[in-house]
Amino acid sequence: MSLLKLTKLALLASLMFLNHAQATISGGSASPAGPNAAFYKNNGELAFVVSDSEAKVSYTLDLGLDMNAFFISSQQETFTQLFIPITDAQWANFLPLVNVANLRWTVFATQPTTNTASGFNRIFTTVQQGDEDKIATMTNQLLSQGNSASTVMTFLGSVNATGTHGGPANFPVNGSSFNVQADKPNAYFGNNSANWSDTMNGKAPFTMSNKVGQSSWFYYLTRSSTDQLSNILVDEFDNVGHDGYWGFTKVPDNANSPYKGQYLLSYTLEASSPKAATVLGQARINMTDFSAGFMARAYVPASTEFEGYRPGSLVVLSTSLSSSVSAVPEPASWGLMALGLLALGGRARRLRHAKRLPC
Repeated sequence: MSLLKLTKLALLASLMFLNHAQATISGGSASPAGPNAAFYKNNGELAFVVSDSEAKVSYTLDLGLDMNAFFISSQQETFTQLFIPITDAQWANFLPLVNVANLRWTVFATQPTTNTASGFNRIFTTVQQGDEDKIATMTNQLLSQGNSASTVMTFLGSVNATGTHGGPANFPVNGSSFNVQADKPNAYFGNNSANWSDTMNGKAPFTMSNKVGQSSWFYYLTRSSTDQLSNILVDEFDNVGHDGYWGFTKVPDNANSPYKGQYLLSYTLEASSPKAATVLGQARINMTDFSAGFMARAYVPASTEFEGYRPGSLVVLSTSLSSSVSAVPEPASWGLMALGLLALGGRARRLRHAKRLPC
């Protein structure tokens, strides 16, 4: 990239920083400030990041979905789908600076901590198609090193001072930004980033990002014990019958859809019809499928961990759509087809490793 072009990018990015909406992405701090600080204590928010590692530019969007509530609401047995069109001014200014063919996207949320006990140091993340089997090989030590105050929190802290995130902490308001590595290195997400990349700066044995048009299962990672060399606990987002997945794609300009011509982020979990032998079993199913572990490494949270979550406020619930999803679906493909979109082909085959506990 020429020095002149780089200078123009930095200038444009700097101008965008002047637009302050005082909207901060929560990183699950133990002592947050601002409106609803108590709710966001130890409770991070989901962020959507897209980057071009050749142009060294990344875009970050605060999705406004907190970890505790999303863990519950996104794993219901009823059909769950969320559509988020990416149409803001920051995105519009980001696109001319990149090559769309180089873009990779990630959805994650974090709550890093120095506590090494089981269930601490939480992160939700998408994973590159084909890397699913690598997740459970990650050790507690690598998770704590990769998901830490000096890595992801430095990134979020820097991002929160840019674009429409900027200003005092105000978690309920959601902003976005784009950042050029040469101008704001700590706020840039991509290969060779200063603090936070899609491999957690080389600590993760998998890649968090996918290309535009490819979907991803969603995972909950946390420490399994104080033993640094033991493997982490991994929980796949799903219900009794199906897996939840994120997708990001460009809707065709001629599609018969309200999202035609737009870039669209989506989360989908197909409905299932579970049955339980006991009242307690059915009660558990009605809340969420906590037993959905990866390679039998199920994470079963304490009954009070998600106390006070906000059910029903995060995703669109519907029972009007029904279909079967196998392998890694492309971005909300069957749900989008119901809106008149063309399904994306080339689904990658994947074996399910989740073992389920009896209800």
